Amino acid sequence: MVFDSARFDLQPYVGFDETGYVRRTYCSWESEGWRSLLVQRFEHAPVVDDMALPGTADLHLVLPLSGTAVMETQRHGKLVRQSWVPGRLELVIPDHPSVRS
Repeated sequence: MVFDSARFDLQPYVGFDETGYVRRTYCSWESEGWRSLLVQRFEHAPVVDDMALPGTADLHLVLPLSGTAVMETQRHGKLVRQSWVPGRLELVIPDHPSVRS
């Protein structure tokens, strides 16, 4: 999911094993040679319980392209439940770790 880069904050992901959660199917750095913007596409596992994501300095935009899911995100002790549907954009705020299910 992540790889060495001087332009993105990858330190929080050191040791994070994403293989049980997602499979990356596209990476703009590898396919297009982009370096100022990273676009990735993932296929997600059908069910994930308590995946702890680190807070990073980078801004993430998440745009589901197909399928639907119910995502539970816990930040600062608050649980938010939302539907992921194609076309609904989510902004992941920098420096805020979360737990997703």
